Amino acid sequence: MKRKLEMAIIKAKNWIQTKKEGSDQLMVMFIIIAVAAGVAGLLYIFAKSTLLPEFQSKVSELLNNWFNHA
Repeated sequence: MKRKLEMAIIKAKNWIQTKKEGSDQLMVMFIIIAVAAGVAGLLYIFAKSTLLPEFQSKVSELLNNWFNHA
């Protein structure tokens, strides 16, 4: 019984340590996605505080002029 348990533990350790095909590519892909999401978040925060108010006011002014020209 003890030998079977030891063999099961060794088998489990070997199964965990085996390298699956394509796992490195998945990890690199997840890292790239995480970095891209972080950069997009930083750009959004920057644009929200600097570019968005100016753009929004210009669009609002154009829409107001479009509907109020009569």
